[in-house]
Amino acid sequence: MTVLITFDLDNTLWDVSPVIVRAEYAMESWFEERFPGFYLQYGSDGQQAIRQQILAQEPTLIADLTRLRLSIYQRALKAFGLPTEEANMVAQAALVHFCEWRQKVDLFPHVSDVLAELHQDYRLAVITNGNADVFHPYVGLGRYFEFAVRADQHGVAKPAPELFQYAANQAGVAAESLIHIGDHPVDDVLGAANAGARSIWFNRHGARRWGEDWGARSHAEIHSLLELPSAIQALTQ
Repeated sequence: MTVLITFDLDNTLWDVSPVIVRAEYAMESWFEERFPGFYLQYGSDGQQAIRQQILAQEPTLIADLTRLRLSIYQRALKAFGLPTEEANMVAQAALVHFCEWRQKVDLFPHVSDVLAELHQDYRLAVITNGNADVFHPYVGLGRYFEFAVRADQHGVAKPAPELFQYAANQAGVAAESLIHIGDHPVDDVLGAANAGARSIWFNRHGARRWGEDWGARSHAEIHSLLELPSAIQALTQ
């Protein structure tokens, strides 16, 4: 039986928090070089307020973080005083700059070694709600994966089963042959279950508890990626 192993990215293969912090600092410098004073009015707090306004009007954008960020930049730049056409052009350029910084991740220990090992015996793919690009040269993991399914490219986000089913369909396997690895008990564990797939919960260091035994809901629970090959082997025997 062909087995498809799918991976979440943020907080599964790397810690996303420092990535976003660095990217936001880079965006502050980028905007201030071009529009001094912009970040005083439309820094993180101002952009968060605009984000809430946009989502109140278009709640489906929560599944498309790339388009949501573009819309935030567009609105903020217009409010800052730029004409609509210029605001849209600048927002597009800003988004490109952000996306470049978004790829500057620091992998968790052993990620490359574990993926290289799994790649020898299984088909690997990505299912993510984020907008990191696993095939970007900076990330450096594209050689291990056949394809990536991103929420921002499909208009639906985990835990909706559609993303898992899309991955299974793209690989030409049944959902029951998909094993998903992720850190989030709802988006990853429950999402996989809703699609009829199996999951392995990456509960790093075993420190996260969610009020219910999500480890029992998943088909396996690991605390280090070094445990992953053995956990997958146990599920595929």
